[in-house]
Amino acid sequence: MNLRNPLSWLSLGFGSGLSPVAPGTAGSILALAIYYFLLSGLLVTWIDSFFFLLFIVISFLLGLYIYPRTVEEENDPGSYVWDEFVGMWIACLPLPFLENSFQWLFVSFFLFRLFDIWKPIGIKFFDKKHGAFNVMMDDVIAGIYSAILVIFLSTFFQ
Repeated sequence: MNLRNPLSWLSLGFGSGLSPVAPGTAGSILALAIYYFLLSGLLVTWIDSFFFLLFIVISFLLGLYIYPRTVEEENDPGSYVWDEFVGMWIACLPLPFLENSFQWLFVSFFLFRLFDIWKPIGIKFFDKKHGAFNVMMDDVIAGIYSAILVIFLSTFFQ
């Protein structure tokens, strides 16, 4: 990747994708930190959550834009972690509505990484295909699965 290209820094998750060990996990951790330190305090009402969802949609579209402009011939290189950012933020969608959301933050992270690595039904379909949309969608679905499971688990363990 061309590190002089500002889009590459988004593609690399502000450098987290350059981690020599588990760049997807490093990207997910940074996305989690951005959510916790920059975004979670802003999510107080339903309308705030709507804007967070809009932010995620824009981030997804941004991922579709930057992928072909920063990834060369390689399909879904490990250093491209913007998809992890989007998926992790989706996994965090239910958190503002839960008590003890800090503990659920870690559950969201664990579930997202589990689904992203395991690639159950739906995720594997997109993971096998090439192109920006498919690269982004496997993490979007992992984030959706994580968010649904967090909601389900929180009804029993809250």
